[in-house]
Amino acid sequence: MEQHLDDRRVHVLCSGLAAGLASASAACTAAQRAGHAPYAALNAVTHCVWPDASSQERPSIRYTALGATIHMGSAVFWGVLFEALCGRRSRPAGIVSAAAATALVAYVVDYHVVPNRFTPGFETHLPKRALAMTYVALAAGFAIAALARRAPR
Repeated sequence: MEQHLDDRRVHVLCSGLAAGLASASAACTAAQRAGHAPYAALNAVTHCVWPDASSQERPSIRYTALGATIHMGSAVFWGVLFEALCGRRSRPAGIVSAAAATALVAYVVDYHVVPNRFTPGFETHLPKRALAMTYVALAAGFAIAALARRAPR
C-alpha cells in the first residue's frame, strides 16, 4: 500500500512538471511572438504578489524565478486531478481525455472562478488564441508524461 502511494506521488510530480514545462514554454514563446520578452509571461504570474509584475520584461529572481515556481507548483497541483482522472491502468484514449478534462478545469478555475488577482497573469501578454494554446500545452504535458510511463522498458 505504501509503495502504491509513493508511486502515485511520483506520477503526480512527473506529470505536473511535464505539463508545467510545456505550458510555460508555450506561454513564453507566445509572449515573444506578441512582441514581449519571453520572460514577461512568467513574470506576470507574480502579479498576485507584486502588483507591477505585468510590466516587468526582464528576467529576475523576484519576478521570473518566483513566477516559474508558482506556475510549476500550480501544474503539480493540477497533476493531482489529472492522475485521479487517469486511474491506475488508463488506456491512451483515457489518458488523453483525462489530460483534456484537467486542462479545461484548470482554465475555468483560473479565469472564471478565482479573483483576478489569482489568475495566471499570462493574459496580460498573450492574445486569446495563444492563451488557449498554453492550456493545450498543459494537456499535452500531462498526456505525454502518462503515456511515457506506459511505454515498455
